Amino acid sequence: MSRRARRIAALALIAVAALGLGACGGDDGGDEDPRELLEATFTNEEQISSGSFDLSLDVSAEGGDDAGSFSGSLGGPFQSADGEFPQFDLDAEIELDSDAQDFSGEAGVTSADGRAFVNFQGTEYEVPQDAFEQFTSSYVQLQQQSDGGEQGGNVLSSLGIDPTNWLTDLENEGNEDVDGTETVKVTGTADVPSLVEDLRAIAENAPKAVGDVSPDELQQLDQLTDLVESAEFSFFTGADDDLLRRIEANVDLNPPDTEGSPDSVSFDFSLTFSEINDPQEISAPADAQPLQGLLDTLGVELPGAGAGGGANLPSAGGSPQAPTDDATSAYLDCLSTAEGDAATQKCAELLE
Repeated sequence: MSRRARRIAALALIAVAALGLGACGGDDGGDEDPRELLEATFTNEEQISSGSFDLSLDVSAEGGDDAGSFSGSLGGPFQSADGEFPQFDLDAEIELDSDAQDFSGEAGVTSADGRAFVNFQGTEYEVPQDAFEQFTSSYVQLQQQSDGGEQGGNVLSSLGIDPTNWLTDLENEGNEDVDGTETVKVTGTADVPSLVEDLRAIAENAPKAVGDVSPDELQQLDQLTDLVESAEFSFFTGADDDLLRRIEANVDLNPPDTEGSPDSVSFDFSLTFSEINDPQEISAPADAQPLQGLLDTLGVELPGAGAGGGANLPSAGGSPQAPTDDATSAYLDCLSTAEGDAATQKCAELLE
């Protein structure tokens, strides 16, 4: 797949990812209007503070220079609380099988008991505590700035996105069990031009700190209209609470007719939530090694690392020093309006 084709194809994944935040079949529930069910689901204000999720993605490309397949999964329990960094224990697996290369691997990341850990090739490594505390402090403050200190609201609605605007041919397929929870299955097809408008809303409302979306990249979104051959979705919403329990999607693409591009690309995506708002048992792994050992093996240096493997930023005099609360606040204020890499770097200088 050419570099340009990869970039355009990747944009199709945004459509699927945007829906995320949020068996035998039967005839019960089939009388409810499918559009009303989705509207109730995607405007649901009930907060999800804990549970477990399982995300999987399968991509296959046929023809061209890079024919092959990719599969990946990520999942595990999570627990969050107001004003605190979430706890989680996530495992990931990836497998790549293509004409160019084959690769498979496993990894994981854990946040528990005020500490963070990375699992690589079966070994646990602990993130330096000062680096983790700086990150969690910034995370909490950014959350408070973005929502006025309140948890709330449907994330899609806050971005001005309404999936029901671009879903057509909706059908209520009846009740289905999802990990022990009774749900109603709704299927639909994406109207791509309307979908692209919501993708633009995501891009234009993204935090400035992640960098600008260039006019060329916005124009590539428009190309999805010709790129996407079909996009079929299935939603499983709680029969009693209208909370999204599962989303499945299949997207078929017609890549641009350029040299080396694949003849076709397809994406299969699934995201399942279970044990919603049930307490989760998440504990720190035992006998973890310092993360610096892994970084040394990989030839990577932890940015700003000081003595003992810390990650304090250097002061003007050159010695490691943690930023003051005033400096952190100024940095976060600056970051909230920064546009582009140069502006973001200027904000970082406030921490020195």
